[in-house]
Amino acid sequence: MKKYTLTVIDTKSIQKYIFGTNKLQQNAGASYLVDCTTRYWVVDCLPRPHNVIDIDATEMDKKISGQKIEDGKLASELLYTGGGNAVVLFKNRDLAVEFAGSLTRRVIQKAPGLEIILVHRDIDWQNESLNDVLQQAMEDLAKRKADRFTSTPQLGLGVTASCVYTGLPAVDYEKDTGRIISAEVKAKTDAAEEAHKRLENLLGLNDYKIPKDFEDFGRTRGESSYIAVVHIDGNQMGMRIKKYIQQNSPDNRSLIDAQRKFSNSIEKTAQEVLKKTTGLLVNAIKPDEKGSKKIAGTIELRENKIPFRPIVLGGDDLTFASDGRLGLTLASYYLRESSKKNLVDKKPFYCRAGVAVIKTRFPFARGYALAEELCASAKKRIAELRDPGEDDATVMDWHFAAGGLLEDLEAIRKREYTVKKGEFLYMRPVSLSCDSKDWRSWTTFERLVREFKEGETWKDRRNKVKALRETLRIGSGEAVEYFL
Repeated sequence: MKKYTLTVIDTKSIQKYIFGTNKLQQNAGASYLVDCTTRYWVVDCLPRPHNVIDIDATEMDKKISGQKIEDGKLASELLYTGGGNAVVLFKNRDLAVEFAGSLTRRVIQKAPGLEIILVHRDIDWQNESLNDVLQQAMEDLAKRKADRFTSTPQLGLGVTASCVYTGLPAVDYEKDTGRIISAEVKAKTDAAEEAHKRLENLLGLNDYKIPKDFEDFGRTRGESSYIAVVHIDGNQMGMRIKKYIQQNSPDNRSLIDAQRKFSNSIEKTAQEVLKKTTGLLVNAIKPDEKGSKKIAGTIELRENKIPFRPIVLGGDDLTFASDGRLGLTLASYYLRESSKKNLVDKKPFYCRAGVAVIKTRFPFARGYALAEELCASAKKRIAELRDPGEDDATVMDWHFAAGGLLEDLEAIRKREYTVKKGEFLYMRPVSLSCDSKDWRSWTTFERLVREFKEGETWKDRRNKVKALRETLRIGSGEAVEYFL
């Protein structure tokens, strides 16, 4: 009888950890530390011999070896990692507990403030289903997250100074500003440079650079001080993975192979689409008559830094920030390109997106929360568009936050874009699918924008456009007809 121990590693409250500041370096560094926790440090802490060759490789045979734990030669086997968690099989529970101690110590030392959760489940390899044991472990994980005891550490003493970002005891000075910072902020800032190098290597920008600060996003004086926070998520990925595994896993080993293949196909495809989206932006850079490099003749680059920065790239999730004027274009392009590529189950990589355009000084965490809310709105629209069981709708929603955000999305739209008759004045979310079933599509939106910008009736007549908006709010068809 072969008995092993299954361990699931996950993180908690990562949105707050990553997006709790308006400093791009801290956001990027925090995201990298989360990635380290469920990838690089997991591999570093695995008891040897294990099966990992190169965790960054995109080809499966270069990422992990063909060795299997049931052959008796491995102390640990990484089953898969992705989407912010990792799953490992250990030869026995003692090795699993030793691994848990090593990993948690690493996180405490290298990523203070980041919460990590691990659960262990023993499995009789020959008589138990790995899928059943994994589901039990996931349920244990959910319970532990919900019931987790919130510690109340000593935050400081009367003689300690407080970090300007977190309020925690300060331990160092910020290099560029001289501000006092906590251990958490220092760890994020220190990790930012390595995160920066890895991203530039991934994207292969050659002569161009990734910005390290939102001030490098090429804001135009007097015109634009907005950034776009874009959150993209895959459609029904959990259901698709489950279906693929059921069709391709008659035994425990087949389940592992199927899970790895699907996870790897998501990771590889997402990276390919991200590179192509970055390429779209780079190809739009042209010098003007003065030699200044500009995107679409409008957005000037600073020191060859493109106004675009992926912050979270994990599995089918992508979060990036860009100049506010580029958010919709980049998000729509990513969605269209992803839907052209098939995953290992031979179906397209359909996604949805939420785009929050906010002022540069606006709390970044709130901007991300709005982007998530918009992505959820797009998900609801997908359910309305597709037939039962289908997953072939690509949808995007967005919101321009010209002022502050004190309400949720539904309340804002009810107040600002709903007329007395209860009719809505917005067409969002819109479908990007070629065979869109109604007028609420990206193609229709582009045609309307083009008409307002270039059409003889509306071109350069901003006051008339504003007057139309107010007329529409009256909610009377006769009033609109009279206006036109």
